[in-house]
Amino acid sequence: MQGGPATARRKLRDFWTAIARRGFQLGNPLFFPEPNPFGGFNLDLSPLSVALEAVGLVVSPYTNPFYTDALAPLVAKAFPPEELAALNATAAPRLFITATNVSTNARTIFTQPDISAVSLRASAGLPTAFKAVTINGVPYWDGGYLGNPALSPLLEDAQDLLLVLVNPFERPDMPPHLAPAILDRIREITFNASVVLEVNAIQAINNLLAELAQAGFAYTGRYKTIRLHAIRNDPFISTLGFTSTNSTSWDLLSTLHDVGFRTADEWLARHRGAVGTRSSMDVRAELDRVLKAPPPR
Repeated sequence: MQGGPATARRKLRDFWTAIARRGFQLGNPLFFPEPNPFGGFNLDLSPLSVALEAVGLVVSPYTNPFYTDALAPLVAKAFPPEELAALNATAAPRLFITATNVSTNARTIFTQPDISAVSLRASAGLPTAFKAVTINGVPYWDGGYLGNPALSPLLEDAQDLLLVLVNPFERPDMPPHLAPAILDRIREITFNASVVLEVNAIQAINNLLAELAQAGFAYTGRYKTIRLHAIRNDPFISTLGFTSTNSTSWDLLSTLHDVGFRTADEWLARHRGAVGTRSSMDVRAELDRVLKAPPPR
């Protein structure tokens, strides 16, 4: 948005390199040598992962005497004051960051001129790994619980929404039988719920506008048809376990980058022409499958 694609790529690589380096320095044990005896990058059944899951039931960031917020300084370094000032300028592209208000069970959406290293940090605060980030006396957790991402603020500024979905909607061989797999699916469904509901609401407006147009009614209100697109790779993401979200392994991060690049490139080859003209996502079919699936016989 500010320095062009090459600068964006460099800054992203610098940030994730710093994440991997900091994780190594702090002794993050969740590394993924290939091949490993537990099945690719999924370490949910490894003894270490099971032990960490058990420890997490009794130890929190608040009771851990060795706790440190390793992410905060990396976010601050990635967004120095002069760049944040440019990002908060009136002419800057609109940006919306979601965080969860722990006290009120409500989502808070930060936008210009309140984009800061602290608000960015608050939006990425998983409570099992980090203490809540406090802003003006309000404690915040990760925004994904109530907006993953929040779509409604975008509707005033855009008519095409391109979703990059990192939690699988579809998994083979369901329902899961092993305890770690059950927890994995619960977490995925939890984080997907907010975006499913918002897409459902958007599509309801789309359907209403289409019916009005078909009936010959000239609607001149504030609502407009929203074109929806989604970049996703459920088959690959389904091979990962929840433990992978806590790993700072450079092998894993590099693989995620490479798979993401190929997935986006394949999507562009198929759907680039749809942007600005039509939805490339079969929203009705997706929502009917997710929200209205008939019970099994």
